[in-house]
Amino acid sequence: MPQEGAKAFNSMPPMAESEMIVELDGLDRVYDDWDELARAAGLSQMTPAWILAWWRHLAPIGAAPRVVVVRDGAKIIGLAPFYIMEGQRGRVDYRLPGIELAARLAPLALPGREWEVAEAIAGVLTEALPRPDLVALEGTPLASAWPVALREGWPGPISPILRQYSIYGCPTVALREKSFEAWFAGKSSNFRSQMRRLQRQFDAAGGSVRLSTQETLAADIDVFVRMHASRWEGKGKSNLVAFGDRLAPMLEDVGLRLLDEERFHLRLLEIDGEPISAQLFLATGSNMLYMNGGWYDQFSRFKPSMLGILGVIEHAFGRGYRKLDLGLGQQAYKLRFADGNDPVAWNVLMAPSRRLALTYARMFPTLARTHLRETTRRALPAKWVDRLRTLRSRLPH
Repeated sequence: MPQEGAKAFNSMPPMAESEMIVELDGLDRVYDDWDELARAAGLSQMTPAWILAWWRHLAPIGAAPRVVVVRDGAKIIGLAPFYIMEGQRGRVDYRLPGIELAARLAPLALPGREWEVAEAIAGVLTEALPRPDLVALEGTPLASAWPVALREGWPGPISPILRQYSIYGCPTVALREKSFEAWFAGKSSNFRSQMRRLQRQFDAAGGSVRLSTQETLAADIDVFVRMHASRWEGKGKSNLVAFGDRLAPMLEDVGLRLLDEERFHLRLLEIDGEPISAQLFLATGSNMLYMNGGWYDQFSRFKPSMLGILGVIEHAFGRGYRKLDLGLGQQAYKLRFADGNDPVAWNVLMAPSRRLALTYARMFPTLARTHLRETTRRALPAKWVDRLRTLRSRLPH
C-alpha cells in the first residue's frame, strides 16, 4: 500500500480531451449529455435541471462555476459541476452544488470509467485558475470510488491529503418484486395491518391523493414550503427553511423542466380538498429519491408521511423503478419501509501546495468536532443522542 501522500501506480491512459467551463451560459451545450450521465448514475441532484436551478436561485454570493467536462472523442464521458468559493485568507474551495438541500452528490462518469474520468478531472483542477486548496465531496455515496480515485489520479509526485469526516445512513427500499402487491405481501403482518388501518381511516375522513401538474405546481410548492417550515417550528434548524423566499422559485424551476417527464413527483394528501401533507420525490434513471416533506400536526394521526411513501412505492413499481432512496437520516418511519442502507460520506481532499499546512490547520477543528460527534453517536443510546441534539438547538448562539 502506498504511504499517505505518495502516488500509487495508475495504468489508465490519459484522457483525450477535457475542459473547464467557467460561465453558466456555456453549460447549455452539454445539457443533454450531462443529463444522460446523471441518469446512468441514478443521481437526481446531479442533473442539469436541478443544478442550474440551484445556480439561478440558491447559489451563495461570490460562487463561480468551475465545471469540468471530460470527452472521449466527441462523446462526453464525465462531468464534475464544481463551483468555487474563496474562504478566509484566500483559501479556494471547490464544491458540488446543493448539499444544503439533500445528500448524494458526486462527479459523473459513464459506468466503468470513473477512475479514468477522475484522473482527467484531477489534471484539469491542477491547472485551474484559481487552483483549489480544498476539494469537498460532501454527501457522496460511501461506496463511491470518487474520493480515492481523485486522490490517486492527482498529477505530480504528491497526492492530496484525503480525510473522511462524517458518515450518515440513508435507508433504501429495493423494488425487486414483480409488483407492488408482491412487495406489500412480503412485509410483516403488523406493518400490513397498520397501513391498511391508516388507509381506511384516511379514506373515511374524506382523504384523497393527487400529484402536482403544470397548472397546480406553483401553488403546490408553496404548500410544500409552508408545511415543511411548520414541521421545524421550534425544533431547531432546517436548511430548506433557511433559504426563505428563494426555495419555492428554485423548486418551481426544476418542476417546470422535469414534471412532464415524470421525474418531479410532488405528492399531496388532502382531506375534503384541503392539503394535509406534501412530499417531494425526484426520479432519475432507475432510482427515486425522497427529497423532503411536511404535514400539519393536527393530522398526524393518519401518519401522512408513511401513507405518502407507501403510495410512491406503488407508483414506482408501476413505472419500473428499481430503488427508492429515502434520503438522509434513519428516522423510525423510514425504517418501517427500508430493507437496505446506502450511506453517504463527507470527504475533503487538501491539495498539495504551499498553502497545505494552513488548509489542514483550518480544517482540523471541523475534522475533530465531527470525529467527536461520531464517537458520541456510537457510544450513546439513540434517545440520548436525540436529547442532546434537542438541547443544543435551544442554546443561544
